[in-house]
Amino acid sequence: MNKRHHYLPLQSVIADMVLADNLLDKLGHVLLPAGTCLTPAMIASMHHHDVHQLSILIDDTSEPEPDAAISLQVKMQRLDSLFRHAEKDGPIAKLLAYLQKYRLEEAQ
Repeated sequence: MNKRHHYLPLQSVIADMVLADNLLDKLGHVLLPAGTCLTPAMIASMHHHDVHQLSILIDDTSEPEPDAAISLQVKMQRLDSLFRHAEKDGPIAKLLAYLQKYRLEEAQ
């Protein structure tokens, strides 16, 4: 069985989905290990840990390929999440702009 993962916004995650990667807090501590089957209580508590999206395991045999526009949106949200604490100018902002441009060109 071919397995892969997608980053899903927290509001799209439902119970019984499986984490593809370890879920870490801001300090790098493991909140939930990869392979954890999510429960409604786990999903509800993620708001307290500033979690905005999760890497969810997808079974290729049962899930269709996500729409390209949704996939781009998820990738752009992931960049926003990763760079949320970065300054709005300087080298980090320039890196973010390059990555956003790359993602947009990749989607075309």
